Amino acid sequence: MTLVVRRHARLTPEIRSVADHALVTLVGDLDASTAGLLYEQFAALTREGAMHVALDLEGLSFMDSTGLSVIIAEHKRTTSLGGELIIYSPQEPVRKLFEMTGLMELLDVLPKSRPR
Repeated sequence: MTLVVRRHARLTPEIRSVADHALVTLVGDLDASTAGLLYEQFAALTREGAMHVALDLEGLSFMDSTGLSVIIAEHKRTTSLGGELIIYSPQEPVRKLFEMTGLMELLDVLPKSRPR
């Protein structure tokens, strides 16, 4: 018997960019099956010259290590260009992943503390 896990929440990125600034809003799951899509979206922002990226994670319900690696790569890209990646409103499971991996010290995550 084979166990098949199906996720219904696919990743839906919405991107708005003006000059060298971009707002990326994610809804759904960022995992091995959807990380490539986000990576390609970030690559397009690079081609367009965006170096200041705001990443809204309020609608992101799940993220695994593959998704995390895409976010780290984007952080490295923006900082190497003299810009920044600012992450807004991660839900509790995503915030915990940042905390467990020690990335809260590296990434600019707002708000800084957990909502009560």
